[in-house]
Amino acid sequence: MTPTEKTYVPYKGSALPGNAESIVLFSSTVAFGARAAQHYRCFWVDVEIQTDEAAGTQTVVLQKSNDGGSNWIDVGSADNVGDGRTLVSYFVSPYQDWRVVYLNGSTPQTLFAVDLVIDHTSRSNPS
Repeated sequence: MTPTEKTYVPYKGSALPGNAESIVLFSSTVAFGARAAQHYRCFWVDVEIQTDEAAGTQTVVLQKSNDGGSNWIDVGSADNVGDGRTLVSYFVSPYQDWRVVYLNGSTPQTLFAVDLVIDHTSRSNPS
């Protein structure tokens, strides 16, 4: 793998998010196996979410696990997802396992599109 590579990860969810539904958009334990994410040189994950219903609070959050995915802890605060397009980036390199979780608001979505890219390069500033 060269230092400039990025990996596009398609979202394969088949249903639109319902009322207050939580959806795992990506999990390193599913993709790579427990405690294996660091072997794949994952430094950053960029997530773009498109929705059309903004009722209630929609969020996306990075979670980490130190026990192979049995228990998950939020990394920082959740980011709000607005009506339309939302783009977030998370620094994932320090974590044994990580996942990105979307929480829908109080209204079911009629449009839900997710694009996720894993960046295998170390950007100059992780904050």
